[in-house]
Amino acid sequence: MPSAQSSCPLESTTPLMHGEAHSRLERVRLRPNSYSLTLRGYLTTGWAGRLASGLAQHGISIVRGEAERDSSHVWHSSLEITCTSPGEQPFGIDYVALAQKELRAHHKGKGIELKDFRLEPPARHGGSIYLEIKAEDRIGFLGDLFDYLSFKCLFPVRMTIETLGTTVSDRLLLRGVAGSIPSDSVYHGLTRDLEALTRR
Repeated sequence: MPSAQSSCPLESTTPLMHGEAHSRLERVRLRPNSYSLTLRGYLTTGWAGRLASGLAQHGISIVRGEAERDSSHVWHSSLEITCTSPGEQPFGIDYVALAQKELRAHHKGKGIELKDFRLEPPARHGGSIYLEIKAEDRIGFLGDLFDYLSFKCLFPVRMTIETLGTTVSDRLLLRGVAGSIPSDSVYHGLTRDLEALTRR
């Protein structure tokens, strides 16, 4: 079982066995209570939502970061996380296992309230739906959002996460199961659903 403080090399030139993944956790200099979490490897569909939800259960919030799946289906992820309770240290957690662990899903968007969103069809982004959202920051929001999207059979293949003050500002490229291109009906259905979740 990989350690949360694993010294396993994460550089893109390091070969990986199929199904292998590693994590590394380091303190962020000059930012108390902030940590850099890096994951690289073969992470199964829906891993980002499971990781975000699992972190929330540990009282850990994702502040910012990026993740992308390359052409060989290896994920490269760099996240800044912070503990909600001062003095807590997130060492000793198996982050790879957390990303693989199935949690009870909510799916219906309960608790998700958007300030605004922008959606662009797959034809403009190489077969992926582009989604940009803004929402009030709270612990567990990202996990709820990914869980909601998974119910629509949509999963990130690339993401940029940012927290600006008390506002979440996330940008996602979404694909269907096994990297399939979402249909027009999925795109239009998501548009309607997100409009219903947006505060007016």
